[in-house]
Amino acid sequence: MIFLSLKTYKEATGDSVIRLLSSVKSILQESGVPILPVAQSTDIYRIRKELGIEVWAQHMDPIDPGKNMGWISPYALKNAGAAGVVINHSEHKLDKETAKKTLDKAKEFGFKTLLIGHNVEDVVEFDSWEPDYISYERPDMIGGGVSMLTVEKDNVMKLVLKLKHPLIIGAGVSTGNDVKQAILLGAKGAILASAFVLSSDPETKLRELVAGFKT
Repeated sequence: MIFLSLKTYKEATGDSVIRLLSSVKSILQESGVPILPVAQSTDIYRIRKELGIEVWAQHMDPIDPGKNMGWISPYALKNAGAAGVVINHSEHKLDKETAKKTLDKAKEFGFKTLLIGHNVEDVVEFDSWEPDYISYERPDMIGGGVSMLTVEKDNVMKLVLKLKHPLIIGAGVSTGNDVKQAILLGAKGAILASAFVLSSDPETKLRELVAGFKT
């Protein structure tokens, strides 16, 4: 599976995000590889309605509806059509107590969850919290164009043997070969951003990434 982290890029906002994701449905139908856009909360309803594809939220706060001005409500995300939520991305880090509360609240609202750890120890601990998917991302390698697997291969192999939940690899994943290497090591997918969002030909890039699953 591929998680497309759309972040707050202009290319992934409003009308542009519809154009950016226009090929997702056909590619996932052709390939059978789940492709999950992780969108800004303001775009979730529109993506779901206009493109008819599964869409996840980039963040949520562990709150119930009510007096929570400025917070991101899981109730609102659910009503907008979000199917899942990413928790603890390195660009929106949470302390462990808040991460656990957010995960528990996401489960309460029926969201699928991807919980991100930034070192091996945290990944192992977070796996015991029972997320649907667990991700390992070294923050210092995000957006650098060099796959984390170049220096974390041994750790990834150890995690695959230890974890109970599917491992998703991030940080520097940008090519079909990067995806292939992750799958060969036992990961179930990848999470990436700029390689897709900023590509001059997003459809071709997405097809390249999906081809990495043909090991």
